Amino acid sequence: MKIFFLLLCFAFCGYARAVELPALNTSVNDLAGLFPPASIEDLNTRLHRFKTETAKQVVVLTVKKLDGHDVNDLARTAFAKLPLSDDERQATLLFVVARQEHLVSLHAGTALHSLLPQPRTSEKLRAQYVMYADGLRPDLGIHGAVHYLFRLLRGDAVSDEEKLEAASLRGAGAGPIFAVFLGPFLAFFIGGLWGVYATQYGVERRLRLLMGSVFGGATAKLVITLMAMLGPISNGAWYFIMAIAIPLGTFGSLTEFWMSGSDWRGIPRDKERRGKPEDNMGI
Repeated sequence: MKIFFLLLCFAFCGYARAVELPALNTSVNDLAGLFPPASIEDLNTRLHRFKTETAKQVVVLTVKKLDGHDVNDLARTAFAKLPLSDDERQATLLFVVARQEHLVSLHAGTALHSLLPQPRTSEKLRAQYVMYADGLRPDLGIHGAVHYLFRLLRGDAVSDEEKLEAASLRGAGAGPIFAVFLGPFLAFFIGGLWGVYATQYGVERRLRLLMGSVFGGATAKLVITLMAMLGPISNGAWYFIMAIAIPLGTFGSLTEFWMSGSDWRGIPRDKERRGKPEDNMGI
């Protein structure tokens, strides 16, 4: 019985030593020595700026190892030791990194729980840290994780599935498709319409073709602008549409080619003299 009691005391004392922490500050507590001086100063500045902008606080704690104890227990203990008032604690998030075990943990105040869905948030944070954990600059992984936390707390971060669903509901993929087909077609149509009337009124051929290319390009640009409301159009697609639309606008105004022949002229080029009533009276 005495041996059992001694073992229990030893285990309890070991646990107490494992979670025993020095006085913590409300920015970066680098007990594992992961940060170079310039890096920790930069992160402190970012944390202070974020708190000023959002009234939400992120605290970072790194430890060398856990000695077999649970990282979540350590996070709860450290969160309770932060020098914060009850109101400040509700809007505070503690991010804990265990260097040797490559584990991370979060503990947040009640006001932030809805912004940090679990276990997805912890998985993404660990992936950010593990990416650099065995390299020369493990602090870069913590910088990336903190940046992700900033996005979550601002409400800017959404999952890939949510982005895809939102894009589908908005019709994001329809914009470029409509622009590719409608832009060149309407450019040719407007160029042809201009060519018919320019030919009728005797506009010089060189000016007619020049204005046809201008109208074709302007029409395609207008279509691209309107279709961009459905979804973003890349620069490559923009140049592709313009490269097709401008020549088609020029070709549309080239009435000598596609309006040749006497059977179909669109609008007559030579107006006949209107007859007088006397012409039909046999006078």
